Amino acid sequence: MKFHDPQVILFVADADRSARFYTIFGFAETFRLPEVNPLKVEMSKDGFALGLALPEPARESHGLDPVTTGHRACLTFWTDDVEIAYRLALDAGAVDNRAPHPFLDGALSVAFVEDPDGHPIQLVQRIRATH
Repeated sequence: MKFHDPQVILFVADADRSARFYTIFGFAETFRLPEVNPLKVEMSKDGFALGLALPEPARESHGLDPVTTGHRACLTFWTDDVEIAYRLALDAGAVDNRAPHPFLDGALSVAFVEDPDGHPIQLVQRIRATH
């Protein structure tokens, strides 16, 4: 048996809106169903697959009970400029969670925002080696 093509799926209120939001991080759309008012949009960046799906079809078709509130998952994006990434995310509709701040005795600069559906996004910049 072989496993392949892993994907993280985030349950969202509006798959189209979420897909537009995630393009700011360089994700490109690879699948959409249906074309208008999609139930699911799949995106990819550097081999990482991200699915953005409405919770109702998972509930109706598969008997799942998707959790749609709270910090259910956290996406992390490493960047070479956390200040610019933070402002870019806010300008694209993210909600501020915590502005850039030093972490690990200043080795990293970290910021947190939430996407339009409340999923936390961590933005991280390496300032210096941790050793």
